Amino acid sequence: MVGDLASFRCFVRCSVAVVALLGAAAPCAAQQGPCSAGNTQVSITPGLFTGTELKALSDDQLGMYAAGYVDALQAATMIGVTEQCRQALQSCVRGKRKADFVAAVRTYLRENPNRSDEWSNAILYNALFAHCLRQQ
Repeated sequence: MVGDLASFRCFVRCSVAVVALLGAAAPCAAQQGPCSAGNTQVSITPGLFTGTELKALSDDQLGMYAAGYVDALQAATMIGVTEQCRQALQSCVRGKRKADFVAAVRTYLRENPNRSDEWSNAILYNALFAHCLRQQ
């Protein structure tokens, strides 16, 4: 039973990582300064959840999903994101825990109710990284 749970968690985190990696480069392309992808054209598939579906997740589920997204962005150099951009993204979440990610996502969704139909990859980027990167 414990092995099955560990395998399931690994599967979920890996699935989240793959989805997040598909969308990781585009947000950086929109940034100026330290996080720029130059002229790279990127196609992004929708995230796994909408804002409404994210709201329905338990704190533990949302925390794991967000942590998988953050983990995936740390590997974004494999899909062409510059090391400088990866470090800028990392600085936004350094020292934060799953509970911090949950609070940030829930606050973002509460303060932006019109984003309920938006896909999770954009919501997580906006909640966890956009404000921080604009300050750099």
